[in-house]
Amino acid sequence: MRKPVHRRTLVPLVAVVFFAVVSSLVFVASAEFTELTGSYLGQACPGSSPRLFAPGVVSRPADFEHSAAVFSPDGQELFWCTNINMRSDPPGEGQQLYFMQQIDGRWTAPATAPFTNDLAGTVQRPVFSPDGMRLYFEVFGDPTSRDDSDIYMVERQPDGWSAPVPLSPIINTGSIERLHCVTADGSLVFSRNPFTHREAIYRSDLVGGVFAEPVRLEDPFDSEAHETAIVMAPDESYVLIAATRNGATDELYVCFRKPNGSWDERIPVRYQSGGFLALSPDAAFLFFLEDTGIYWVDTSFVDRRRPSPEGEET
Repeated sequence: MRKPVHRRTLVPLVAVVFFAVVSSLVFVASAEFTELTGSYLGQACPGSSPRLFAPGVVSRPADFEHSAAVFSPDGQELFWCTNINMRSDPPGEGQQLYFMQQIDGRWTAPATAPFTNDLAGTVQRPVFSPDGMRLYFEVFGDPTSRDDSDIYMVERQPDGWSAPVPLSPIINTGSIERLHCVTADGSLVFSRNPFTHREAIYRSDLVGGVFAEPVRLEDPFDSEAHETAIVMAPDESYVLIAATRNGATDELYVCFRKPNGSWDERIPVRYQSGGFLALSPDAAFLFFLEDTGIYWVDTSFVDRRRPSPEGEET
């Protein structure tokens, strides 16, 4: 696993006040948290130029964000990972899963997800199922080494989320499994042995509520580079892939599905993804990580790169 590089930012002079909400740690004090309403926390939507998402609330100078911003299919919940003690914790440690909810039109202050309180290890890469009834994420036993990483799941219940459970042993092995995305039919796309010569991308179909034996994916999902993030369009007409060749810079690509079900070659996209990708529920926006926080941009770049029937980009 590639260790994150801490952003070189000044520590704010004003200390952040912590308090408990629903048995979780809130990192924006009630006196400091500005009431937010509307879709996407009421943030002004970006255009074709990436914009820092929710500065001071989600993307904060003193913190180390380590995921994309992941919204539930109904847009009423937001999850992301961050380390609020980046200057005191060793690299990779102290990272937690945070969330916000829109209740009666108002967004709650950021808080740690209570279902992660008893997990040993750091949490990464939250991903919703298409119906919003499941939330998947990675759990690393030792974030400072190449230790085992498994994919966990919680299910939505009338009173909140269930206790987290690891997925089937056919997915979680003694190797590192890295979560990528969940397709429209509930299938799971993940990698095994990332950042090694044995790295491979798999898809496991959800059949009758049970994940089937994973099938290895080839081009364009897997390549000679190391794939750091994969996200599928809701209609599976395209896939966005972030990959690195040098372990430091993530290049972003888009691939389009052909009428026969096969995939076109990767087409470069100019944004740097930081190794984490998420699409908004309607796929109108892409969320991705950069050195200074979580950014978002509209997905008009996808159509601009879509091949014409003659094979030329539009």
